[in-house]
Amino acid sequence: MSEVELYTVNYDFNRWHYTSADEDVYVSPVTFRAVPIDRGNVEISTDDTTASFTVNCALDLEFLELFRVSPPSGLVTLKCERYDLESETVIEVIFKGRIINVGLAEGEGQANVSCESSSQAIRRMGLRRHYQYGCPHMLYGADCGADRGQFVTVGAASNITGGTIDMTAVAGKDDGYYAGGYIEYTHSTLNTTERIAVSDSTGITLTLFSFPVGLSAGDEVRAYAGCDRVLATCDQKFNNAENYGGMPFIPTKNPFGNDPLF
Repeated sequence: MSEVELYTVNYDFNRWHYTSADEDVYVSPVTFRAVPIDRGNVEISTDDTTASFTVNCALDLEFLELFRVSPPSGLVTLKCERYDLESETVIEVIFKGRIINVGLAEGEGQANVSCESSSQAIRRMGLRRHYQYGCPHMLYGADCGADRGQFVTVGAASNITGGTIDMTAVAGKDDGYYAGGYIEYTHSTLNTTERIAVSDSTGITLTLFSFPVGLSAGDEVRAYAGCDRVLATCDQKFNNAENYGGMPFIPTKNPFGNDPLF
């Protein structure tokens, strides 16, 4: 059979190349490594807003390390192409999208890699802003406007246990100061920047939402102050009340209720 499939997985500056062929395939300047890998059909949803794609592969493929505990903070993309060995040309791009989940195929010793088409995903209706008390802005984002460089603490990680790490550099901050914020560090093997949200902080201990894969004791960590999305915090902690996006003065009394006096 002259036609094989080529798979390319991208994450930050890392790229992994695989092929369903019996032998490695060289497509200048890249060598696609022959591994046990196959795929399902591309499935289009009934409302034509998304396309899904599933890849079955061996458990020892390198990129699966990214999903060993929880999905990575960055975007992981996958491209599948049909390639003709005789003419040495790519016939078509079968699928291109992002990996959204990795599961274990029971009894098969394989991983099921679920993907979503990036071209279809951008057509989906996004969230619309509603009246709400809390601020909807992404912390340190363009709408928030707070300068994260003014609210960062840099120090070495220690005592990495489950979903908690210790940082002596955060000593002296109020309990909960980093709750709602995040830590940032460089993955020890992939050299990528990873971010994990902080759920709570007490003393020198930060409680994270997931295990910090690729972080070792002694590695540098940048911890960013968190926000609970209320006006008082935005004003007193970040001096950023003018950019607050919530509606804290919405009347709490329902004008359409049973009380005749409003």
